[in-house]
Amino acid sequence: MSFSSLVKAELIAAAAAQDVYCAEAQLYGMLLFARAFSAREIRFTTESAALAELFCAGLRELVPVEARLRKAGRKWDAEITNAADCARVLRRFGHAETDVHLHINRMNLSAECCPAAFLRGSFLACAAISAPQRQYHLEFNVRYRRLAGDLAKLLEEQALQPGLIHRKGAWLLYFKGSEQIEDLLALLGAQRASLDLMGVKIEKDVRNHVNRRVNFETANLRRTAGAAAAQLEAIRQLRACGALDALPALLREAADLRADNPGASLHELSELAAEETTRSGMNHRLKRLVELAAKINPDGGTA
Repeated sequence: MSFSSLVKAELIAAAAAQDVYCAEAQLYGMLLFARAFSAREIRFTTESAALAELFCAGLRELVPVEARLRKAGRKWDAEITNAADCARVLRRFGHAETDVHLHINRMNLSAECCPAAFLRGSFLACAAISAPQRQYHLEFNVRYRRLAGDLAKLLEEQALQPGLIHRKGAWLLYFKGSEQIEDLLALLGAQRASLDLMGVKIEKDVRNHVNRRVNFETANLRRTAGAAAAQLEAIRQLRACGALDALPALLREAADLRADNPGASLHELSELAAEETTRSGMNHRLKRLVELAAKINPDGGTA
């Protein structure tokens, strides 16, 4: 089952506990964003049998009219094609039969809980959400520009900021930020889905932090190994031409420590020194050896 289907299943289960005002606002959202909502036809299409039955039950209880339920392939259609029944539904929610452009009738959102219930119905009718493991993306697919604008305004009133684009003949209101999607799911009543998304985000953040740390440590190891190789080569050259014995005692000690401990860090070498020194001090001595070797030819002459 897709993450989108899981979210809708959670919302369907939550609908059983809502009061009559929320049930009416939710049904209004499902109707307004259904496949068809006009004087000629009302049609709600979904892949969920439970959601189709929720839609039909809401109509029977609140209007009441009977919607014809039929399965077409993987989808369920709840249809009202009788003109008198369509008109009854439109009037029930304050829409005229002659309305050309659909809009949100705020008279149906009079109670404090109504906006969230209406948005829940809208989500059930026309929204989808990607699995958070893949990407953070939630969108409402709306047929009409005015209706999309009304929905965007309602979402903004809930402190949510959707993007809006026109694609393939539809208006898409979308969210790509994980925090906004979490807040919207919680508002709709999908608390478990919101927490699941939050958990995935935390897991991703931890994984990214670990990856960055591993990459950082790997880069450090490569730099350390490269520096150690250069130091060992410098020591070999200095020893080969007899220059090493003529160096000050501290440089000779640093050379011996590096030669005896090729994989040791600067901190470890500084702790092995006879006299107390710092990591920076040991680094300076080893860099001095590399500089001296660069000035001396392999045959023992000076550059």
